[in-house]
Amino acid sequence: MFPDETALSNLKDNERVVLYPTYAYPAPDQSGWILQVHGSVFEAVPENLPRKIMIRVLARLMGATQEQLDTNVFRQRILGFTVYQHGGKEIAVKIGDKVYQLRGKTKKNGQFRGTVLIPNEDVDTIAMTVGAARHVRYAIHSKFDVATPLEGLVKLIDRDGISIISDIDDTVKHTEVATRKDMLANTFLHEFATVPGMVELYQKWQQQGAAFHYVTSSPWQLFEPLSELFRDQGLPDGSFHMKSVRFRDPTVLQLFIARRWGKRKAIKQLLRTFPDRKFVLVGDSGEKDPETYGVMARKFPDQVVKIFIRDLGGKKSTDHRFTKAFKHVPEEKWQLFTCASQLQHYNLPASGELSSAEANGDGNSLPSS
Repeated sequence: MFPDETALSNLKDNERVVLYPTYAYPAPDQSGWILQVHGSVFEAVPENLPRKIMIRVLARLMGATQEQLDTNVFRQRILGFTVYQHGGKEIAVKIGDKVYQLRGKTKKNGQFRGTVLIPNEDVDTIAMTVGAARHVRYAIHSKFDVATPLEGLVKLIDRDGISIISDIDDTVKHTEVATRKDMLANTFLHEFATVPGMVELYQKWQQQGAAFHYVTSSPWQLFEPLSELFRDQGLPDGSFHMKSVRFRDPTVLQLFIARRWGKRKAIKQLLRTFPDRKFVLVGDSGEKDPETYGVMARKFPDQVVKIFIRDLGGKKSTDHRFTKAFKHVPEEKWQLFTCASQLQHYNLPASGELSSAEANGDGNSLPSS
């Protein structure tokens, strides 16, 4: 894709864009970086009958009072599900002082994705160092001020190194997905809260050089309140990989409650994009994380070096389940935990120093340098 000075997004003044944090990886020929661009186009809509029906059904499922439905928390959380998502929009982005027209148009759910190859010399000019990582920012190129936030953040991730793939619900955020009523209430009615100790653990791993990818069954409509939680609590930034749900789909509530989606596809894409990186997978027993991570460990045994599963207890937490999920995965490579403090001893492998023993799951790994 080449710069195009005439490129322009065909957006209207009443339309808005949310830009999601993504990542970039080195081009195969080392000539530059391939930046992932991802966002959504939407328009706020007035009160209407479908919105009222959805809120009424949701309130009944949660057992919510009218007072709870009138809070700022509920209004913020429900907003993403009641906007009009615009398909068929052309998107142009500005990176540095150059403009690029993305291939394709926004889909029915309003989302757009694209990749842009930025030459090394341009990256060296526009990249910013935040902590130990380099980032590139981009903006929607339009006649109107349509993006919130106004710039998207792309993290440059080297070919080798260590990455964390983490679930969100009941792994780093208290949700209780196993109980529908509690899950919906914690999603729409209550202030988000992190799982004790997980912020400090992830901050430690970030200091040891880890890049983060958050792969979750939560829908994209919750990205903004989730990103606020991450920012306020100090969770490491990283790319988000969430589930697509359309409000205009009559089964929206069933889709939201049915937590299963293509997490395997998202994780597999990350592993294939970074074949020389090592990965630590963190999840919980409330969904299908043990089964999904077990599949990934068998398919990519040299890349997946450790799996941590937060054991939530209950009927799903049985020896039979975990033994089956991690069949043919070395016992040293996966570990259950109930409290983040149980993982504080685990130091990530230092870049370039991962021994064959660690590749087979030797749990204590190397101390950070």
